[in-house]
Amino acid sequence: MRVLVVGKGPVARVLATSLAERHQVGFAVREQTADSLLVETRRHRTARRTVALTTAGEGWDVVISTASPASPGVAGLLARPAVVAAVTQVPSEVELLRELAGDRPWGLVVPGFFAGGADPTWWWPQARFTVAGPASDVLRSLFARPQPTAPLAAPLVSAAATMPVVAGLHAADFDLATARHSSPQLAAAATQARDAVAAGFGGPRPRPVSRHAVRAALTVLPRLAPFDVPHYLRSHFGGHGEQTVRMLRDWVDLGRRHGLPTDELDALLGRVPA
Repeated sequence: MRVLVVGKGPVARVLATSLAERHQVGFAVREQTADSLLVETRRHRTARRTVALTTAGEGWDVVISTASPASPGVAGLLARPAVVAAVTQVPSEVELLRELAGDRPWGLVVPGFFAGGADPTWWWPQARFTVAGPASDVLRSLFARPQPTAPLAAPLVSAAATMPVVAGLHAADFDLATARHSSPQLAAAATQARDAVAAGFGGPRPRPVSRHAVRAALTVLPRLAPFDVPHYLRSHFGGHGEQTVRMLRDWVDLGRRHGLPTDELDALLGRVPA
């Protein structure tokens, strides 16, 4: 198959080197300065792949967008292929993708790792993508190695557990010690977010998020990760305040729509700079 990936950031690069060699892979870019790009990713070994560069979406069987479906030009790239997907866990973006797909198969390809850099791009701990949605079978078949599949609600509920903590870090200017002191509030906000997403996307009601788990994650992750966690979080999420705020607002809207409490999410939303 011909697979077009929208974007060429770290996640797009890991995705490109994770797809089976039998597929032709391209990157959709805003400005084409070359015909192709050699992509290198590395964990324990280096993976390389030459991808085509293009500004057009015609002639591709599958388009997977690592950019928001709401970003300028992305809807046009998603308009033609038989199968469309996005790397998103933002509820309103998932609904937009569903709308853009119409009668065509669509799905989510959600990364379960940290990634950064270029030439090569690094990733940790595993280059694993969770595939969800009506096009799961087609999307899973694109990969060189088997990837997990899940109901549509599952990756969205998963994000609702972690992104309120990221929002708390953003509010604390990515100071881990300050964020740890807010563990009870962040856990309560995450619980409300997970309940709202499960209600909105038909998943079972999830377990509450423990404040002890939040505090432990903020303590242990910097010790386990082979990179500077505060620097990574600041550089990766610090420039995406609008997306974090959008997720918080989506969870509040879903919660209110289903008559669920949103007070902790509202309080957190008021502390996060857009």
